Amino acid sequence: MKRDEVITYIQETHFGYLATLGLDNAPRVRPISICTIYSDCLYFFTFNHTRKVAELERNPQVEVVWSKLEDQSQVRIRGKVFQETEEEICEQFVADNPIVRKMLPPEAQHLFRLCRLEPEKVETAMGLVPYEETVW
Repeated sequence: MKRDEVITYIQETHFGYLATLGLDNAPRVRPISICTIYSDCLYFFTFNHTRKVAELERNPQVEVVWSKLEDQSQVRIRGKVFQETEEEICEQFVADNPIVRKMLPPEAQHLFRLCRLEPEKVETAMGLVPYEETVW
């Protein structure tokens, strides 16, 4: 798969599964909506008080996988996650994701945390075949 095909795949699938290392050194996996891509990075939001924030601050190395059962395909992205602090990007993310505005009334804005995934390795598999690395 080429980079633009990977982006389309992610945006069509919408939900991926984020794997982190828990504070107890056990793996943790959870579904997240991660389909916003600016430049070379993927973005998702969470609330400041979640367990995943503490996990990401301790160890920012993650992997996200998106899959489609109908064609047994997968996209996997491994990289590091950092808090996005650039106000312009945060505002653009909220503008591009109306559901975020609904979830964050003005009195809850302080809970918002935008996370930026910087890909290090992108792999795809279409069907039951070995993974192929995609140039990102």
